[in-house]
Order: sequence, then structure tokens, then C-alpha cells
Amino acid sequence: MSEIVKRKISCVVPVYNEGKRVDNVLSALVGHPLLDEVIVVNDGSSDDSEEVLKKIEGINLISYAENRGKSFAVMTGMKRAKNDLLLMIDSDLLGLTAEAITKLVEPVLEGVADVAMTLRKNSLPIFKLMGLDFVSGERIFSRRLIPNLDDLGKLSCFGLESHLNNLIVEKGLRLAIVYWKNVITPRKSVKFGYLEGTMRDWKMVREIVNYLGYKGIYKQIKGMKKLIVEKKF
Repeated sequence: MSEIVKRKISCVVPVYNEGKRVDNVLSALVGHPLLDEVIVVNDGSSDDSEEVLKKIEGINLISYAENRGKSFAVMTGMKRAKNDLLLMIDSDLLGLTAEAITKLVEPVLEGVADVAMTLRKNSLPIFKLMGLDFVSGERIFSRRLIPNLDDLGKLSCFGLESHLNNLIVEKGLRLAIVYWKNVITPRKSVKFGYLEGTMRDWKMVREIVNYLGYKGIYKQIKGMKKLIVEKKF
């Protein structure tokens, strides 16, 4: 790596009812040599997430009683972050390793890209075909990408990634797509059962469409693809 690797990274992990999985995710983050701090935001979980998190050393834990949604949780964590580089990691990932984290942050640390995002093992086939999972929750960028962090708290639960994508396109930032061949995120049908999981999937789609519109989704994807650096990661 180049000398740029010395830039410090703050990692933000939003958690909602992930007591069964979050320990494995944090084991790949805590103590990672490229991460300066790991900020975990317990977004009003009703399961045993709080108890699990309190037992984990090496994290900066923020908790509040009411579930406010992912966008608010990430905003809260980023406000606590002390570094310029911000890494977002979802708390439900399966198969996450320290090596996968290194692979994600390297393009930015080496100056090859301004933003890096993942394409996971179980990303939707259409995303793999496009070479872009535009709703990926795992990404690294400079806090300068976001003019006002308070804006994140006003977004819908699933509006965060769409908002960040718009900023990436507006600023014309170089985008690296990092292939996570062994990391998956559980489908909502697995986490919540078929009926509730399907309803949550449709809620996510509806909120993205409401935020961007169909033309906006097409325009966003087209704009992001133009920014992807050619080097494969």
C-alpha cells in the first residue's frame, strides 16, 4: 500500500434486532489494523442485541430506546465519528472477515477511488449483471461527501443509500466496486419469515421509488456506472 494507508477510518455499524449475528460481524471489525474506531448504534432493538453488545470490548456503543430507522442510526454514529473516512457496515452480514474489510477499504486508501462499495455473493442477479449493487450498505467515503449530516436523519429507513448515491453522482466521485465472493446478507424472508419478509422487501422498494422515482433510479444507476474505475477489486 501507499502512504495514504495512514488515513484513519471510523466504522459505523447500525444494529436493530441482530443479537444472533452482530457478534460475528464485529469480530471482523474490532482490532482491524486499518480501522481506528468501531461505532455501534443500537437502534432501539427489542431482542438481546443490547446485552450482546455490552459484552463486546473495543466498540464505541450508542444506544437509545426507540427504533428510529437505519438512516437516523447511521447519522448518529457519523456524528460521533472522529475521522474523515467513514466506513458503513451492516450488522446482519454472514461470512464477513477482516480480509473482506481490507479489500473494501484498500481502493480508497490507495487513492484509486474516492468511494468503494460492495457487490456481495448473494446480490441480486440484475445487480451482478450491471456490476453495481446500488443499494449496498457496505461502503467507504469521506465525510465531505455529506454536506450536512442532519439531512440523513430526515430520510426514510431505506433512503440512505439512494441519498448517498445522488451525492456521489453530483460530485463525480471515482467509484470502486469490490466483489465480496464469500459474504452474504440474509434475505428478509429468512430473518422475518416469508410473509413479513416479503412485506419488508416491498417497503424497501416502495421507499426507494418514492425517493427517486423510476426515472431517477435509471438516471442514478447510469450516472454511477460512468464513475466506476476500471480496475477490478
